[in-house]
Amino acid sequence: MIRKEKLIPLLQVTEDIREKYSMLKFPNEEAVNQAVDYLSISSSDLYFNSNGESAPFLYYKSIVIIELPRQLDIEELELNKTKRQIKQTHASLQQFINRNEWKRLFLFIDQRILAPAFDELFDEIPKEQLSEVLSAIQKRLGRFPVLRNEKALQMIADQLI
Repeated sequence: MIRKEKLIPLLQVTEDIREKYSMLKFPNEEAVNQAVDYLSISSSDLYFNSNGESAPFLYYKSIVIIELPRQLDIEELELNKTKRQIKQTHASLQQFINRNEWKRLFLFIDQRILAPAFDELFDEIPKEQLSEVLSAIQKRLGRFPVLRNEKALQMIADQLI
């Protein structure tokens, strides 16, 4: 599972981290700014992921997470069709929300951020769909998700009583 608070904003990577992960080619500020301009995103949506369960560089905004190439330059972003992937993923997820298709939304969201997405969207999900969404998350994860939203945890506790 990936939680945004465990990630390091790409422009805030310290020299100590760069030395610790010296096998990676960290982009400098100019490269980050070029990538941001090309992708039409904010630099605050780019992160370094040190835990190794996915690519070291990530785009993570709201309920969308996209692995970025190990070399963050325009050629690699074009080759990987990153701009299109970001745009299409946001559009698809927004369509599910607009259509009130919450279970489908959680079947589409990247598995690594299912629990944080559920925490984030809990108040927006219609009450009659909450159990179905939670069940879909559990099936995808193969275990009960680690949640932090107090209302979600209370709902689950109430169901167990």
